Amino acid sequence: MNMLTFDKKTSHHSTPFIAEHVFAVENISAGQQDEKQIKAKQLLDRLFPLEQGSHQDVTSYQIDYHHVLAYFKDGTHSGLSNNQQFAAFIGEKECPTSILFRDGAGSHVELLIARHQGTGKVQLVSIDDIQLETNTMFNETSGMRHWISLVKGDEQGRPQACSEDKEYRGKCGGEYFLTYCYEL
Repeated sequence: MNMLTFDKKTSHHSTPFIAEHVFAVENISAGQQDEKQIKAKQLLDRLFPLEQGSHQDVTSYQIDYHHVLAYFKDGTHSGLSNNQQFAAFIGEKECPTSILFRDGAGSHVELLIARHQGTGKVQLVSIDDIQLETNTMFNETSGMRHWISLVKGDEQGRPQACSEDKEYRGKCGGEYFLTYCYEL
């Protein structure tokens, strides 16, 4: 599993920052959901930053044409700093249930958004899960895709892993498939 391919920028830290943030999310027990939400949103801020603001302050996400827009409590909104990182989504454009990001190296990260119960007031987005794509290569032309769940885990906070086909709507409107077994 090589989770260090999500960002090719030079890091000022002695260890890769992606690993630090992934481990920070993974090491929080299931009983500490508020802390897990904070760490998960910090991971999004590092991997997929917004032009303005933080994922910590987002009240909703929407798909507008080929862009992800993050809305804040004061009614303002922001897109991603690098909109090329937005790949696909599930659900309605006004209220996606899942947003798929892709880094420059082709690795995917899926943000699954939790649904709020109607309370009558503006609430911050809750993350149901963040799933990181990892790959196992069988040879130079074929491999298997795995998804590592960062937010959902066992009682000790250990991440869950699965291999499954996933189907999305691409940002240009077409189908976007990620199969668990693939050929290059």
